[in-house]
Amino acid sequence: MNITISGTTRLNSKFIGRAATLCLTMLAFMPVASAETLVIPGSGNPEYILKELANAYNHQQTRHRVVVPPTIGTSGALREVTEGTATMGRVGRPLKGKELSLGLIYSPIGRDPVAFVGGAGVTVPNISTQQAIDIFTGKIANWSDLGGKPGAIRAIGREKTDASLQGIMREIKAFENLQYHDNVKIVHLDTQLIELLDRFPASFGFLNRSALSGAKTKLIALQLDSIEPNADNVDAGRYTLWTEVGLIYKESSLTEAGRSFLQFISSPQGAQLLRANGLLPAPTQSASR
Repeated sequence: MNITISGTTRLNSKFIGRAATLCLTMLAFMPVASAETLVIPGSGNPEYILKELANAYNHQQTRHRVVVPPTIGTSGALREVTEGTATMGRVGRPLKGKELSLGLIYSPIGRDPVAFVGGAGVTVPNISTQQAIDIFTGKIANWSDLGGKPGAIRAIGREKTDASLQGIMREIKAFENLQYHDNVKIVHLDTQLIELLDRFPASFGFLNRSALSGAKTKLIALQLDSIEPNADNVDAGRYTLWTEVGLIYKESSLTEAGRSFLQFISSPQGAQLLRANGLLPAPTQSASR
């Protein structure tokens, strides 16, 4: 009896040892997704919301890390992804026909309301479309003319290629050929605009609603024609000034981290973050995910 047990023990030990060796060998040859730092260069329009999404994604899992560097513009994103310097880029508008012919895929994040914004000292809650035009053309120069606390309006404009300005021009045709007054300061980046809005409490400009999270002071998102610039009003068609922001990539270059981040953005948690920052989330897409 003892011999039988001893023999069985030796047999089981030998079997277990071989099985363990086989398992280790199989694991050694199994493909394992490596950790990745996904850097997403590009436009300043989606920069702030993407930082929020990246922070949430990085806390949710530990394998990959998403980094959103300072803006180099939509043109920079197109260049970096096309040349293969980056596997994913961020853009402040949908791609055009010529850009799509480069083999790029556009994945929308959501529609971001373009809001007319006042500095922390502005007491006017609402402006009309015509008043916005008159501010930039110099016909209205003081907040008291709008029923607010007296103070010279420090208007800040953007160049014609800016995505947020294009979102305004799509609906307010007068902005297409608008001649800024000499006192209007023109800036090229959202960071420059926010810096001026923070510095001057009586300032006035326009930018994507989500970018307000990058301000150090409490900026005022003004109602336009008594309509609040928020996701619900964009969804209902009541607020028509918005720009669609998104991500671009090449299918052949999309990494595991890129796919994972796209899935996170379209998840319930991603949609909640988008709405919390004023964006209307894009419909969930299953392509390339």
